Amino acid sequence: MSEVTPATSSSQRRFTVGAVFAVYNVARYLPDLLASLERQTLPIDRVQLVFVDDGSTDGSLELLQRWAAARQEHVTVVGQANAWVAAARNAGLAHVDAEWVTFADPDDVFDDRYFEEVVKFIDLHGAPRVGMLVAHQLRLNERLELVDSHPLRVKFAKGSRIVDLAHEPVIQMAVNSAFFRTDAILANSVQFDGRIRPVFEDAHFIASYLLRTRFTDVGVLASAKYHYRVRGDGTSLMESHFDHPGKYTDVLRHGHLDLVRSAEDQLGIVPRWLEYTLLYDLFWYFKNERALNSASALAPEHTFDEFHDLVSEIRSGISDDAIHTFDAMGVEFAVRKALLIGYTGRAARPSYAKLERVDETRQHVKFTYWFTGELPVERIAVDGRDVVPVHAKTQDLVFYGRAVLRQRHVWVERGRQTRLWLDGAVVPFSRGERYEADEALTIRQLRPQILGQRKRFEGRWSDVSTPALQHVKRHAREVYDGVRSGKYKRRAEDALLGVSVRSRKTREKFAGAWVFMDRDTDANDNAEHLYRWVRKNRPDINSWFVLARDSKDWDRLQAEGFRLVAHRSGDWRKLMLHAAHVASSHIDVYVVNPLPKWRYGDPRFTFTWLQHGVTNYDISRWVNNKPAELFVTVTPQEKESIAGDGPYTFSDREVVLTGFPRHDELLRKRRGTPEPARDLILIMPTWRKKLAGAQIPGSNERLKNPAFGSSDYALEFNALIGSERLRDVALSTGKRVVFMPHPNMRPYLSDFDVPDWVEIWDFGAVNVQDVLARAALVVTDYSSLGFEAAFIDVPLVYFQFDASSFFDGSHVGRRGYFNYERDGFGPVATTVAAVEAAVETIGERGFVSSPEYLARTEAAFITRDEANCERVVGAMLALDGAPRITEPRRSVDRVETA
Repeated sequence: MSEVTPATSSSQRRFTVGAVFAVYNVARYLPDLLASLERQTLPIDRVQLVFVDDGSTDGSLELLQRWAAARQEHVTVVGQANAWVAAARNAGLAHVDAEWVTFADPDDVFDDRYFEEVVKFIDLHGAPRVGMLVAHQLRLNERLELVDSHPLRVKFAKGSRIVDLAHEPVIQMAVNSAFFRTDAILANSVQFDGRIRPVFEDAHFIASYLLRTRFTDVGVLASAKYHYRVRGDGTSLMESHFDHPGKYTDVLRHGHLDLVRSAEDQLGIVPRWLEYTLLYDLFWYFKNERALNSASALAPEHTFDEFHDLVSEIRSGISDDAIHTFDAMGVEFAVRKALLIGYTGRAARPSYAKLERVDETRQHVKFTYWFTGELPVERIAVDGRDVVPVHAKTQDLVFYGRAVLRQRHVWVERGRQTRLWLDGAVVPFSRGERYEADEALTIRQLRPQILGQRKRFEGRWSDVSTPALQHVKRHAREVYDGVRSGKYKRRAEDALLGVSVRSRKTREKFAGAWVFMDRDTDANDNAEHLYRWVRKNRPDINSWFVLARDSKDWDRLQAEGFRLVAHRSGDWRKLMLHAAHVASSHIDVYVVNPLPKWRYGDPRFTFTWLQHGVTNYDISRWVNNKPAELFVTVTPQEKESIAGDGPYTFSDREVVLTGFPRHDELLRKRRGTPEPARDLILIMPTWRKKLAGAQIPGSNERLKNPAFGSSDYALEFNALIGSERLRDVALSTGKRVVFMPHPNMRPYLSDFDVPDWVEIWDFGAVNVQDVLARAALVVTDYSSLGFEAAFIDVPLVYFQFDASSFFDGSHVGRRGYFNYERDGFGPVATTVAAVEAAVETIGERGFVSSPEYLARTEAAFITRDEANCERVVGAMLALDGAPRITEPRRSVDRVETA
């Protein structure tokens, strides 16, 4: 064990508290910081302020020098060449003449009583044994609203106090809202490590300080409020670091691993507070990968192998018990499981399989189990007879390019007794997930069991005595008593609906209903087309179409004879309660879980997802937890990417290759459009979520983004629609150039220079199928409309000038099986000139795709037989026990001819 210099217990320094600021290009934020210092209720000249400008180029240094000129007794401003925040803080520490020091951020602000509350606590509780103080960090959002949303805020719930880390291992990750004993820092040579970039240097400094000084008592200051600014423009380190290679290498090597080794050297063990600190940061790596929208999509692939090697080394220093009991934030079971068994260096085999579902109609049972490495050798016996799975797949949980954890999904025939062997060993079944290593339960694990099982209060949990669990127990009792007293009792149906949902009239009207809907506000998608086919060809099906009464499509569909039900009306509630099937092109919560569960329970219908567009990206993070009993696909490649082994939970039980219902009509319209009428050169880009303006509080509306006009997106498409080469192609071939901007782009059309030869068409005013049927060529970027055009062999050009940034995690989908260069249906262009050249080539060919791309469309689109609606309905009937549909096996003739 290395020698440790003890912390000093007294100081002759001039100031009680001091603050060091590492400053770099924050001139626009400094006035707010300085104003908050001037508003302090503690005379600000009692606080030493040290500003170290780290080579700013925006006037930050000059601004600070002017402000400090009249405050030189307690303000120091120094400048240095740019050397990173760690070097600036270390340099500032050399100027500190205060007993306690904090390292605040210059773009943040302080509550008016901040330093008064800190000094008050020091005077009352600043005994020599207290080594660190932590203030309550609030978040200051873009609207300058204070939000108490930090995951680690729970440590302030009990007010200001002193905690012993050995008994209450609280986590502190930030130095900006923490204070340290200056003499203890210097005596133990604690410094910020400049190798740890772009984040975690704060947590490393804090942990190094606590390890070296052996302090375990920490002052928690609930009354001292630090206002952390969330910039929202992506310019802060915390918002812009996901593409930095050091986050996946240097941070783990010089930050996490260094702390594990230091703890083992100095203490012989990794203390629980440090385990939790490391887990807090590690879990964010994995949680970000599981999030729908996360910039971890930008993680550089060349770092992945080193990242996983480092995580494995760090994991070896963290106990299983720490991973089990960590509850500083919500951690998905799969993420916790991944860290538990995914980095052990050996193939992990389960000690149980979880019983997931019983399909009463088809008499099938589903079970799952977790493992790592190669698939175990399975043996399954039902009622003493060896069987093979009816459906089975392996889902890979991929983190940073590696399947760290795998889950097996197996459907078998139902019987009286089912037995499972994996690699020759019997594996029992469990009705819930559990950890193999031990049966210890955290509060988060106990909560649903306490709330769900009333009798346990009378039995084995009656002696629970820890304060935290007693709190959970009291909360559960309150919920249970509230239910018994009628606090949450269902409202009377008659009062809500006017007529009872259980009446004979209602049952006769809606019994066994098939419900079709696209969006609640719009139709004209797969559900509309499927409903129309069912009404014409299957009058025996009690079919209904749901749509908002004020939708622009209502009158059109009503005139056609659709049986419409207004969304969220009384009839709609009755319909949903009696529905046997719901089929929609959308899978949002309001579609799949339309009625409140607390009032009506789980939906009784089966849900068919008709999809809105062909799935060519990896949307597993978004769709895996959706209750789709049928998942409609268009191409064999799409189906295999979802139903085959990979990131999705769905198997060939749910995923069917039927084609889209709307494609039947699209084919008919294309075939019915004579060659001379196919006269449109269409430019149809999709949107970029990051370009949206700020949301107006209390509404779904957004302000116009003032930076839109200078974005690459606006500049590139402005140049494209203004292309004279495109105009010349159109003139020489008798075509028209039509620009159809995404609906989100409509407010920004004034930012475009639209020449007189370009027509602008609105998606809301024209039927997109009619437009595509007339297309001679389509220029798009990543829009699913590219698949629609390719389906009818319309030549395509992909304009992808921003491919690297498009897949930055701001969109739901990440890169999937579909590679535009390898699998696309047209050339990929990255410049306007390349688009122009591709359009000219296609024009010279008579607006026919090259044989290479025609071969790709023929291999992909094997459902061009106008039987898609029939196949989808057959698949839905199979859910009720009818024979399973037969999927198409080959393509029909091409569709260019009129």
